[in-house]
Amino acid sequence: MNKKEIALRIRELRGDRGLHQKEVADVLGISQSAYCDLENGHTTFTAVALDKLAEFYDLSLDEFLHSDQAVMHMHDQSSHGFNAYRMQHQHGVSEDTMKKFIEALVSNTAVMEKLSLQQDRIFELLDRKK
Repeated sequence: MNKKEIALRIRELRGDRGLHQKEVADVLGISQSAYCDLENGHTTFTAVALDKLAEFYDLSLDEFLHSDQAVMHMHDQSSHGFNAYRMQHQHGVSEDTMKKFIEALVSNTAVMEKLSLQQDRIFELLDRKK
């Protein structure tokens, strides 16, 4: 994303939440006029500022910068510390489409497990021939 696209995204988020520039500027610890320059694309957001805004809007940095794309997250979702993937969808991806996608992933995983078992069996048979 270039600075104009980032500025448009920031303006969109602020507008969607009904916030004033001054309120968001306070989050960043800058003046309203400095924030206005950022939001209009006259100056560039720092990585620290973008991170603060993502946190302020309760979004991951990927979600914050790429609102039109599905985002894959890893979250620790078990007491055993194993990581699980959670697909989070936004704008344009229906629940039904997401459900089909996840079902396809599960199905493909099962097929890969079967192939792995077959491969192990082939190696066992080849080792016996030696």
